Amino acid sequence: MAGELKILLLEDSIADVFLLQKVLQRADVKHLLQVVDSEHEFILKLDNFKPDVVLSDHALPSFNSMEALRIVKERGLDIPFILVTGTVSEEFAVSAIKAGADDYILKDRLTRLPSSIQSCLSQKRVSREKDIIQALHSQLQSAYNELEEKNRNITDSIHYAKRIQESLLPGSDVLKKTFPESFIFNKPKDVIGGDFYWFAEHDGKFHVAVADCTGHGVPGALMSMIGFSLLNEIVITNKIKAPADILIQLNRGIRKVLKQDMGQNESHAGMDIAICSIDIQNKKLEFAGANRPLVFCTADGNRLFKGNRGGIGGFHSSENTIFQTHCISFKEDDMIYLYTDGYSDQFGGRKKKKSKNSDIIKMLQSFHPFDASEQEKLFQLWIDKWKGELEQTDDILLLGIKFA
Repeated sequence: MAGELKILLLEDSIADVFLLQKVLQRADVKHLLQVVDSEHEFILKLDNFKPDVVLSDHALPSFNSMEALRIVKERGLDIPFILVTGTVSEEFAVSAIKAGADDYILKDRLTRLPSSIQSCLSQKRVSREKDIIQALHSQLQSAYNELEEKNRNITDSIHYAKRIQESLLPGSDVLKKTFPESFIFNKPKDVIGGDFYWFAEHDGKFHVAVADCTGHGVPGALMSMIGFSLLNEIVITNKIKAPADILIQLNRGIRKVLKQDMGQNESHAGMDIAICSIDIQNKKLEFAGANRPLVFCTADGNRLFKGNRGGIGGFHSSENTIFQTHCISFKEDDMIYLYTDGYSDQFGGRKKKKSKNSDIIKMLQSFHPFDASEQEKLFQLWIDKWKGELEQTDDILLLGIKFA
């Protein structure tokens, strides 16, 4: 027991006080003792002296230990209360302990008092530490439950946003109705993603696009919704048909929506996109791209049509950015692929490095002879084998169309 122990003794016998002090001194218990023999004094000392330990005789002329114990408990004092009394019955001792007394010492066995005080103080300290730990545990559990609830709400919101995003994207059946041998391989990194596909049939031409928005997850999904809506407005409402002109208007629309030309927004969000307009009757297509290519595969080989360097919106574009149009003639069994950079951004392989664009083009050429449904399965197997146990790096989107 380090330091001076403050002991409040409820006792009316001077001789017993003297004996108790002798026992404490012999045990080298450094203490400051205050003695009272009435309820009034006892209450005053509890408030003013603030004892570390209460020792109490049982029976005093106008006061007793059980009343003293009740007062200690009512004040919420977490200090040892030890009965130091003459002979008492075992029944009384048990009732005193049940009432909250920490120990009882018979006066003819006072030599046990120092060890009892030390033991009771240790038990109180352990009890307080346990209470603190339990309180902290309760707080942590409460915080954990709150985080769980918030996480559940956020997750539910994201899954609901996924349903909204999927409902806005055109169904693959629309694409297959025009091009039976076609497929869409869409694998977001998170629940929702920033890669999106878009197509629309308008004025005898079929327009199809694959876009990669800045970021992934929620920010990317929000950008995808902006891009999707703008493409509908540009092509369906404003009747702009040429892919290069569509990209010019899309770039201006993104910059306007995000206020990128007004100095009011520090966002440099935008998108890379490949878009083509297919004239099925005349077997011709026009292609334009912003940082995304088109791969054209035939039985004789493949050809890569690169888009313009620089994306739609963002830091590196301007309102006057122009895009080049590529005109391509196709025949039966020729195939085009539009894809985002999710494949080339994915770490994997034996050396855990990113794949090269040339490797992707070779892969597309090797898969080209297979049916569309088989190609989709092959792409899934390829990406799974490539990344192995590594985490998916980015959203992945690939769209393929084989001409009949």
